[in-house]
Amino acid sequence: MRSVVFSRHGPAPDVVTLADRPRPRPGAGELLVRMTARPVNPSDELFIEGRYGRRPTLPAVPGFEGVGTVEETTTGGPAVGQRVAVAAQGTWQEYVAVPAADVVPVPDRLADSAACQLTVNPLTALLLTRELALRDGDWLLITAAGSALSRMVLHLAYRTGVRCVCVVRNRGHDDDLTRAGAAAVINTAVEDLVARVREVTGGEGVHATLDAVGGELGTAAIQCLRDGGQAVVLGMFDGGTLALTPHTLVFRSITVRGFWLPHIVSKQTAEVLAELSKHAVELLSTPDFAAPVAATYDLADVATALDHVRQPGRRGKVILTG
Repeated sequence: MRSVVFSRHGPAPDVVTLADRPRPRPGAGELLVRMTARPVNPSDELFIEGRYGRRPTLPAVPGFEGVGTVEETTTGGPAVGQRVAVAAQGTWQEYVAVPAADVVPVPDRLADSAACQLTVNPLTALLLTRELALRDGDWLLITAAGSALSRMVLHLAYRTGVRCVCVVRNRGHDDDLTRAGAAAVINTAVEDLVARVREVTGGEGVHATLDAVGGELGTAAIQCLRDGGQAVVLGMFDGGTLALTPHTLVFRSITVRGFWLPHIVSKQTAEVLAELSKHAVELLSTPDFAAPVAATYDLADVATALDHVRQPGRRGKVILTG
């Protein structure tokens, strides 16, 4: 079978190759799934670069989610022929053998381009909004607001009356974010983030921040918090450090914590995960929740796909098919 592999860490487009590997055989309690589509997520690039929360044994196959069809089963779970979303390492290949607990049956109404995004961003957005527990009228600042995950968080927050300040680096996303419910869109290429947030919130600052960038922007986002505010860090697009003093933590009662989906998921019960997955399917079935597709590429063109992901101003997900 065709597999995308990397044998060393480095910039993703430079280190991935296409290889022929044996088709896996499902063990007890496992399914053999013929994969058909997988999104390229930021976590995939971090994994390839060696900056993710878990280090693989090389050579390794990237990819943490996707969609496909069950071809063999050794369990009483989904039947042969059932389309399923897969949450497992190594989805950037034609076949995966996974425990039945790692798949979610998907309805016919969900296209592969949406179903392949089921198990990472929607669950992250649902868990984040639950963890923040913001109320109607509260302010939430979101960096990297043009990303698929940020738009999902915006969708959920807006529905509960939370006012969102969306932070971007170019004007290409302004109209879309405003239509999606953003109370304000701030372009840090031409605007001072802290000053604009003070203006937008009447000098009070925001109740919470979600930061996927880090570095100077992540630091500025924390400075936008009001006393008693909470900052959640869930990404590292910048790769830089956050500058934070004990004075800020102690005298302003600011809370800063990280969010890593595998760690959070590991603490949930099977019942909670089933409920979250059901909710994610419902959300992906609604207009404008799933990220639009920027482009699709065959597995053989993975390096080109990864170059596309890095294009400034990209709108939508890059999907690997085949």
